[in-house]
Amino acid sequence: MDLRIILRLEEKIDQLLSRNQDLEEQVRQFAIERSSREEELERIRQELDRILAKLDFLDREMP
Repeated sequence: MDLRIILRLEEKIDQLLSRNQDLEEQVRQFAIERSSREEELERIRQELDRILAKLDFLDREMP
């Protein structure tokens, strides 16, 4: 085999490995962002539940 072909193949493999590492890092970052947004959404749901409970209480208190 021609040495240039082997070197080119090695270069392409290195590029793929580097790209794979970049993508894995992006996946980790997206997972962190998703978790943060899920926590924020849960806090919003809890706050809305509290508000709705207050409104229900007021509705029952009104004649």
